Amino acid sequence: MKHLLTIIALVLVLAACSKNGTKETEKTEATTAEIEAAMMEGRNMARDFVGKQFADSLQLSSQLLEVSVKRGEYAAAGRKDECAAFDSAFISTVRAVRPGLAEEIERVRPQ
Repeated sequence: MKHLLTIIALVLVLAACSKNGTKETEKTEATTAEIEAAMMEGRNMARDFVGKQFADSLQLSSQLLEVSVKRGEYAAAGRKDECAAFDSAFISTVRAVRPGLAEEIERVRPQ
């Protein structure tokens, strides 16, 4: 009887540990998914951006405002990792497709 109680207690402890591990895994997966979504959004905005021609840096700055607004949404919500992922995906995509435009963006955009 004593062994049976010990086994039941052990099963309950293991079940509790298992649930906590699952919650942590779910939280990590959700965070990873949110960061991936921010990266996708950065890439999508970059694809739209690189297809445009800019007559001057004022026009470029005007178009960057839209990107800055989205970036600002992440920053204002305190989602630093997502903000960084969005920013990195945006500029790296632009840099891969139109390196000269990426240099211009980095020159005119506020940090």
